[in-house]
Amino acid sequence: MVVLYARSVTLYDVLGVAPTADDTTVRRAYLSLARRHHPDLAGGDPARMQAVNDAWATLGDPVRRARYDESLGAARPSAPPSHAEQVWETRDERDDLDDLDDDRAVRATVKLPRWLSLLPVALFAMSVATGFLGMLFVSQATLGLALVELILSCLFFLAAPFIALFASRSGDVGSRSPQ
Repeated sequence: MVVLYARSVTLYDVLGVAPTADDTTVRRAYLSLARRHHPDLAGGDPARMQAVNDAWATLGDPVRRARYDESLGAARPSAPPSHAEQVWETRDERDDLDDLDDDRAVRATVKLPRWLSLLPVALFAMSVATGFLGMLFVSQATLGLALVELILSCLFFLAAPFIALFASRSGDVGSRSPQ
């Protein structure tokens, strides 16, 4: 008779690291598994990704990891290093974390001249009024003018975002918050 003992899966098993692994190794394992199992990627596994995220939420935080290790009955070989003591091996990893830590909103406001902002609306209103007059007096020339005004107003509506983008790129920006 064969007896199999079921061993519970630990968070270390989910990430595929040893309980004695340092923080950098745990982070690398998480990133590797996240890139492989992310649901937005072809072949991604949402259930596996959720398990990886849950493991990282605990093992990525030194305080939660210490509590988890105590609950397993295994003490870590050394105290978790503080954030200031961590050594980053590549600039990319440091840049990724800096981007995550920076949660300030980026604001750039472009203020176009008032007349340029109102031009599409004014042309549209003129085309409606001209079209009404063209129908009232049964004038094909007036209806043609209304159609031209309508087309121009549509073009200006479509061009407005590009004009604002061009103005922001050329430095003609109304106000920008400090970054």
